[in-house]
Amino acid sequence: MNLRILKKLSARAAPLLPLLGDRRDQFPAERDDACIGIVIRQRKNFERVRSVHAEVYGDSIKVPARDGKGGWINLSPPGHARKGTIMVGGMDGGEQPEWNERSAWEALCEIVHWGFVDINHVTLEITPTRELKTPSQVLAAARDMIAEGPAW
Repeated sequence: MNLRILKKLSARAAPLLPLLGDRRDQFPAERDDACIGIVIRQRKNFERVRSVHAEVYGDSIKVPARDGKGGWINLSPPGHARKGTIMVGGMDGGEQPEWNERSAWEALCEIVHWGFVDINHVTLEITPTRELKTPSQVLAAARDMIAEGPAW
């Protein structure tokens, strides 16, 4: 998945969230402001930073700079959604609430995945009851949950 596809899937997921009981605020992401929890693996979307140090931090990838000036280019997966991606967010926490946000697609995936699992309360084993590997399967499952009503 890349940031462009995340933006399109979030636009498709946004109208389904209120029907599934998600009452958080929906808003379009601002540039470099909205955090996402999905790891984007396509290198064309990676953030690039020049450095003279050879150390690698976190999920970064180090490559030598090709422009002849020396140094290194650190590539790291993006932590922010594209401008205009539909996000959902709200205040979470009790005594010291904090702002929590994610893309609408991530929120829909979480609701749908937890809607189609069986939990064995003795062994705490979680067993999926429906295959949810592709976006079309997740969207179809969300529509099925909406059609069933509030029983989920």
